[in-house]
Amino acid sequence: MFQIDRKKLRYFDYPLFIAVLIITAAGIATIYTVKDGRVFALRQLFWAIVGILIALIAANIDIRKIKNFSKPLYLFSILLLISVFANGVFSHGARRWINIAFIHIQPSEFVKVSIILMLAYYFDENPKNKKYTFKELIIPFFLVLFPTALIIIQPDLGTSVIILSIAFGIILLAGIKKSLILKLAIAGIAFLPLMWSSLKPYQKDRIMAFIHPYAAPTTYGYHIIQSEIAIGSGGLWGKGVKGATQTALNFLPESHTDFIFAVFSEQRGFLLDLILISLYFFIIFRAIGIAKKSQSNFEKFTAIGIISMMWVSFLFNVGMTMGLLPVVGIPLIFFSYGGSAMVVNFFCIGLLLSIRFRSRI
Repeated sequence: MFQIDRKKLRYFDYPLFIAVLIITAAGIATIYTVKDGRVFALRQLFWAIVGILIALIAANIDIRKIKNFSKPLYLFSILLLISVFANGVFSHGARRWINIAFIHIQPSEFVKVSIILMLAYYFDENPKNKKYTFKELIIPFFLVLFPTALIIIQPDLGTSVIILSIAFGIILLAGIKKSLILKLAIAGIAFLPLMWSSLKPYQKDRIMAFIHPYAAPTTYGYHIIQSEIAIGSGGLWGKGVKGATQTALNFLPESHTDFIFAVFSEQRGFLLDLILISLYFFIIFRAIGIAKKSQSNFEKFTAIGIISMMWVSFLFNVGMTMGLLPVVGIPLIFFSYGGSAMVVNFFCIGLLLSIRFRSRI
């Protein structure tokens, strides 16, 4: 029978968990204000409750036991990802979801955490005193690039960016020669023309919108322009829910997912933006502290992978809504609508809490 260790209540990271809950609650409240928001908000509340329970369970499990499930979880997430191509649900120009009973699941979200655990497992089991060479990184590269390629085909550029960022963070911590980093960067630049030609038309439009959105204000530049207007018009104190015309009149696209930060900014203003951003920084720095005090390489790599995921999700979403980064479809972690993402993100918080407890005993 599942029981909570009382010592874990004493060492439980309440500030970290409360900060996550505040962001989640603010996200649900913001989702409620958009078009059809009541339905989305109720669903988000349900998945948040599920996620909280999963986080508490994960926090109470020894991280060393979770390590043993790294391989099965990775293989299962890959099978889910492949199943998208067989019987996936097509929506918004992409095939990213599968139906299980009455639930829509996005397998690429589960790949994020499986990549974190699998890479942490690999580098923990194959430690090196020296820097890793390219030959020694072939297996980790394959573990990352295979699911990334499947996700790009869906297409889902945003999740691919997050997975590659997770891998980069973990591999950088494991140790990689500077010359190899330089070679990979040069190879990436060399492949840019090929990558550009393989992009979907709408993905090329998003890049062009980042470079010069006002060149096509009614087509590919529309999203960024409307988002910038919403954020700017919020001012210092915000316009409130009823006064937020960009949101109320449905000028903002994907207002409950990709551009929810713009909704929040228009309604609540710059001061509450600062508070929200400060909460994200608090969570990330708290997670860095947990990583520093971790007791094993597996724990350290897991924590760094989670930090990379959270940081890139936050940075890209806020950056793209402000026109500082290209729109790549990355939701705001714990804030944007999404059941699969909510469950996975809370599970990752549970892993951090488990690592923190191990560092205190």
